[in-house]
Amino acid sequence: MNNKTIIYIAGDGHTGSTLLDIILGSRKQSFSAGELRFLAEKGVVNGEYCSCGVPVPECTLWKEIIEEWEKVMTLDWESYIRIQKVLKSNKKIFSARKLLNKQPEQIKNFIDDTEQLYSIIFSVTNSDTIIDSSKAPGMIPILKELKFNLSVIHLTRRFGDVWNSNKKRAKKDLEKGIEHDIVPKSTLKVLVNWFFINILTKYHTKGVECKHIKYEEYIDELKQTVSDIIPVDSEYEALLENRGPFMPAHLVAGNAIRRKGEQFVTKKPMNTSYSRLSSAEKVLARTIDWFY
Repeated sequence: MNNKTIIYIAGDGHTGSTLLDIILGSRKQSFSAGELRFLAEKGVVNGEYCSCGVPVPECTLWKEIIEEWEKVMTLDWESYIRIQKVLKSNKKIFSARKLLNKQPEQIKNFIDDTEQLYSIIFSVTNSDTIIDSSKAPGMIPILKELKFNLSVIHLTRRFGDVWNSNKKRAKKDLEKGIEHDIVPKSTLKVLVNWFFINILTKYHTKGVECKHIKYEEYIDELKQTVSDIIPVDSEYEALLENRGPFMPAHLVAGNAIRRKGEQFVTKKPMNTSYSRLSSAEKVLARTIDWFY
């Protein structure tokens, strides 16, 4: 281990992970990477947008990182992406764990290449902390294999909010940070994902430094919540007290808010209006939220 730390934000989607990434990355010594697991596929291969407003391969920062990474990579892009998908799969958690334990040559090469990526990001950005909001629980065992300190944030949000958010519709617009068509998901799928992903995150964080944070808590008690996650100096403390502005500089993937410039965190009263849900759906959501 060394003095470099990866803060990995894990959990279900629609929980405010991109905003938390931006907030933590606004500390001078931190770098907000966004959903770093998508760098190879969405950033390098597909050429999707960095939060700075240009495609990842054209972003000055990511271009330098990618060029340095290519010099030391063992795997080609196709192999790296394929192996990553296998290891982070939610459906193949036991076979993925076996592969990580046995570490055949390609898996070892993947781990080495991943470690090189984080090392290069630390070096190029001159940071001591990388914020990675990839969320996928299956990335945690991979990150445990690296030489860096690992701290996991298990971020959760009330089911009703997650369900209401999953009712949105939006057309794919890469320039605006909308990476694919967004269509409403079925009730069963949202509920199963919300439950299963959170259980899986608990499973993968055994033996790892992990903090469970609720979206509602960090929105309401921003300074206190962030102070429990990351060192806070006087300049960063003032930013937290003012609740902004937090600037999304170079997030490689994530929620579309990363393309909307500086962010302020407004205190929100507990709201269960759930405008996109039917009357019956609201009853179900509020019932589940009661247990949450």
